[in-house]
Amino acid sequence: MPTLAELFRLGQVVVLSATLPLAVIAARGFRDAPFGRVVRPLVPITLTYLAIAAIKLADPSMGADASRLLGSVAVVLIAWTAAQGILLLSGRRPR
Repeated sequence: MPTLAELFRLGQVVVLSATLPLAVIAARGFRDAPFGRVVRPLVPITLTYLAIAAIKLADPSMGADASRLLGSVAVVLIAWTAAQGILLLSGRRPR
């Protein structure tokens, strides 16, 4: 019988797997728009969090190192996305 934490992890994998196609559609749909720079990192961010959840579900002993590495990548991408959003809203986006 799986534990409650494993069930939540499985739910997280299912939800992230369902949002991945939506992130791809958003990134492709806005790729030529100024808002595209803000939406483009959604795909790798979703992939990194999906990888973290899948690794912890498959092999919990390997999850700590993988989540640190992939989590760092996701945080950097989120910071870059926030910076792009601020540049877009302030009107100072790079050309």
